[in-house]
Amino acid sequence: MGEPRFKGLYLQATGDLCCFSFVTYTPQTREQMVSCGDLDESEEYLNPVIFDFLLFASEAALGAPVGDTFPIEYDDVLIVTSRKRGSGIQHEYLIMLSRHDWNDSKHSTCEQLQDVLTSERWNGARLVDSRE
Repeated sequence: MGEPRFKGLYLQATGDLCCFSFVTYTPQTREQMVSCGDLDESEEYLNPVIFDFLLFASEAALGAPVGDTFPIEYDDVLIVTSRKRGSGIQHEYLIMLSRHDWNDSKHSTCEQLQDVLTSERWNGARLVDSRE
């Protein structure tokens, strides 16, 4: 089996339907992106942590094919707080899903995600085969 697609990313349930612990590599802040020329002062900054979370939740946790529509969107995700992990290469984020514009599809997806994350087969990074 090859390298996992999302190496070093971890997602865990917190006990709240709409709250998650998410570990990802330290992203560039708006200030860092502006200072290195990747973002112009007038351009909108989109937080890469939120994109990492959405991709990881839909593809790694729920197994959705790349490019499938995911009912939870960028504006539904809030970062409550974060902290450095280890040497600071990774950060852990407390992610909360906003109930603004909540609908059955988002609720169902959230419940499916919770089922995966609380499964004995979920190791924080992927579903493991019971033979592993």
